[in-house]
Amino acid sequence: MKKIILGALLLGGAACSPSKSSPNDEKHQLEMTLHEVKTNLDDLRHDINCFQTELQILDGRIKYNENALANLKTQDIEKQQTRIDQLHAQVHAFEKKWTSLEKNREHASSELGQLASHAEETTAALIQCKERIEELEKELVQNQRKFEELGKLKGNIDTIAKSLRSGDGYKIYKVRPGDSLEKIAKAHRTAVEKIKKLNNLDQDLIVVGQELKIPSE
Repeated sequence: MKKIILGALLLGGAACSPSKSSPNDEKHQLEMTLHEVKTNLDDLRHDINCFQTELQILDGRIKYNENALANLKTQDIEKQQTRIDQLHAQVHAFEKKWTSLEKNREHASSELGQLASHAEETTAALIQCKERIEELEKELVQNQRKFEELGKLKGNIDTIAKSLRSGDGYKIYKVRPGDSLEKIAKAHRTAVEKIKKLNNLDQDLIVVGQELKIPSE
């Protein structure tokens, strides 16, 4: 641009200069000025072409960077979307697991309640059984005492019966292993015939455990 202005000034100066020189000199001067202007124009065109080339290169770089940025943005969005999908899937799995755990907790709580109720019932039943056992033990003790009293009473009755039998002129003897009428009669200082008569025996055969009436002395 400076060269164009300079050329224009030179051309204007040549036109305004006094016409003292010859026509040939003026023609030569004009040709030189035109040549210089043409040269300046060529340089200007070259500079413009260079500027255009640089602008195209710069525009290409800008478009390349824009495409790269768009690709990076797209990749980043895809990564973020993938991450969001993964997080969503994890949250869904966690919610599902939480629901399952909640159901298990409720089921376990219900079972614990049933077990607690059963334990209370079992405890009450055990307490009743224990009380019943204590009552039975007391009854057994009482029955044992009654049996002991009955045994004493029976002994007293046997004693009284023997004394009564002795009052009838005889006593009771229970036959032991190895006994015979002769042996028994000799031991009690009596006769075999008296024993047989008193017991209504037709023969001398006796058995172990048999009770015989023995004449009193």
